[in-house]
Amino acid sequence: MSIIPRYISISQAIRDAIKAGRLETGQVLTEEPLARHFDASRTTIRKALAELHTTQLITRFDGRGFLVGSDSSAPPRRDSIERALFDSKTSGTIPRAVSNTDQMLPVLREELIRALPFGPLQINEVRLTDRFSVSRSVVRDMLSQLRSSGIVEKSERSKWVLPVLTALDVRNHYQLRILLEPVALAEAAPRIEKSHIDSALAFAKELNSQEAEPSAAALSELENALHVQALSGCTNTHLLKVLQKSRLVLAINEMFRLLLGRSPAAGRLIQEHISVLEALARNETANAASLLELHLLEARERTCRRLQTLSVLPSPKLPSYLTQGTVSINQTALLKEK
Repeated sequence: MSIIPRYISISQAIRDAIKAGRLETGQVLTEEPLARHFDASRTTIRKALAELHTTQLITRFDGRGFLVGSDSSAPPRRDSIERALFDSKTSGTIPRAVSNTDQMLPVLREELIRALPFGPLQINEVRLTDRFSVSRSVVRDMLSQLRSSGIVEKSERSKWVLPVLTALDVRNHYQLRILLEPVALAEAAPRIEKSHIDSALAFAKELNSQEAEPSAAALSELENALHVQALSGCTNTHLLKVLQKSRLVLAINEMFRLLLGRSPAAGRLIQEHISVLEALARNETANAASLLELHLLEARERTCRRLQTLSVLPSPKLPSYLTQGTVSINQTALLKEK
């Protein structure tokens, strides 16, 4: 999945403002206020300014930074960047900040999921900011979102880590889900929008009718529709918080699809989701909860069987921001206590 580098988005926002006349000739542009405004690193701002300089929209001069325009002898204007460029009264069409988090987060998520079998791994924030050309605050926000899915954790020293997985961990996560998800579904059922049930059911049937095996993204979307979105209507927030910690299992299933390039028993998984969704569509709440429990029992057995295949996978080239933790990487830990 390709992403637009952050510095390109920032340079485009500044370019648009220059061409629209909101940044006038002679306006001084320096790294610090731009970095603060866009919530980006100074390295990223430096790249954005260099991009604008190559197109001669800004020029160097005797002072610090750049001047808007190509005339280096123009009288420098040191107006407030906030007021001149981003104030809503004078420049309503210029965004206050350019953020590609929606593009970056799926890329980061996939990279981390692919690395799950090779944990424990430490996540280096500085290298991660370089990977996406963003500030640390943006990186921490993305990691916090992934933490809610169980993909990353905070160590005792408050360092971000990719956890080690064992077969026992997987079984324990599933045991929680088997006990609690049917309860959460029964509690949420009256508040699940009919449009959501109909949409999820139509999507599941569409996947079931395809001759080709569904993509990892499609199956993950289906699981999210039932196990996350449908359950969000549960008013017992304590129950949902416990379940949130067991969402790592959903990431594990996605990991299999990404690493193996296929999803064994995808047809059965889809059929099980259809059964639960059809029961919800008929307002058969108790039946839907029972079918969900059966689905989770089957899913647990499928997942534990698949763990064996990961023990023979070669170690991949990991992203530079992932480094081995204090515990050595051991793929066979996935099979421990099976």
